[in-house]
Amino acid sequence: MKILSIITIILLCCSVAVAKETFFSALESKAEVEKEGGIVDGGSFAPGKFGNGFVSENAGDVIHYPVEDRFVNLKEGTVELWVTMGMDIATVTGELFLFMTYKRGTDAVFLQFDNGGKARMRIKSAGSWINADSGALNWKKGEHHHMAGTWGPDGLKLYLDGELAGENASNKGPTVFAETFEINNASPPDPNFPTNCVVDGLRISDHQKDVDELVLDNPAPVQPQGKLAITWGQLKTGK
Repeated sequence: MKILSIITIILLCCSVAVAKETFFSALESKAEVEKEGGIVDGGSFAPGKFGNGFVSENAGDVIHYPVEDRFVNLKEGTVELWVTMGMDIATVTGELFLFMTYKRGTDAVFLQFDNGGKARMRIKSAGSWINADSGALNWKKGEHHHMAGTWGPDGLKLYLDGELAGENASNKGPTVFAETFEINNASPPDPNFPTNCVVDGLRISDHQKDVDELVLDNPAPVQPQGKLAITWGQLKTGK
């Protein structure tokens, strides 16, 4: 009976879905980005939190990466990055996009700043826009901050420096992605929202991360690791 129970646990562990990180870029240089399949349009590379990152200072400065094989799960996911402030966040007017995947007619995932010095995680799902906003922030020029946005069964969540800063109960996800995602500006054909901030350590995961899964230390690439979709408690009780 004991042997049978052990075999059952092994089979359950093998059968659960494996969640993983699907993309990482340190955004260290133009050459590195191009090696990863990205396209660099203008901008420059400057010191960020860990090594260099990409900064957009003028309209048109942006990095494009293909979405294919990077966003593999529409129902849930996580985008996280480091930002080095190029200005006091209180001076932000309008929208500034640190990460975006969107094209007219598609759904969307954004990590951005907004009026009043707020940060925002934003999803477009089946034509509806869903926001998770922070309150007004006091981030200053030159400071480094970690930003993460997740969507999935636990709703839409925005984490700043490892703390929950905004959430929305909607658990809807994108249904149709654009062909590219953009870093530090808006999507083509109108990348007219340069942030003047440095973005580095961008990573994308195919599941909704818990706060303790966020990478707040040196964001070197990690090997994709499985995450059990069933708890040991459930295994023990047979639920």
